[in-house]
Amino acid sequence: CRITVVLGAAAPWRNPVTAQARQLPWSTRVLVGVDDMADLMANSDLAIGAAGGTSWERCCLGLPTVMMVLADNQQEIATALEGAGAARVVSDGEEELPKLDLIIRELTENPMLLLSMITNSARIVDGSGAAMVVRHMEAMR
Repeated sequence: CRITVVLGAAAPWRNPVTAQARQLPWSTRVLVGVDDMADLMANSDLAIGAAGGTSWERCCLGLPTVMMVLADNQQEIATALEGAGAARVVSDGEEELPKLDLIIRELTENPMLLLSMITNSARIVDGSGAAMVVRHMEAMR
């Protein structure tokens, strides 16, 4: 099991996330300000990331995610994706590391759970959003 955590270049949580990553029993890397996000996601089996806009890109790729809620406006996304079985949420607070550890252990020990997250994630976004918008616009004419 290798874990990649990707943060934006201006992420204020870089140091605490990096410190937590060092404590995990798995090979974990923290990347900041990447320019090859699509490639990273396409070559991953599990992501750890914020519940922001990238959530939909991960779903499109069928990439299950352990999510961290880093802003109030991300809570609804995190709750919905966890409810759909596409993600697991590590709540904001002091209990993050123990919960993160528990979730990762559960996913690595139960491949069927991970497979279910992959399937559920891919069902949410099919990658055909632009075509759908065009169809709706044409239907409105």
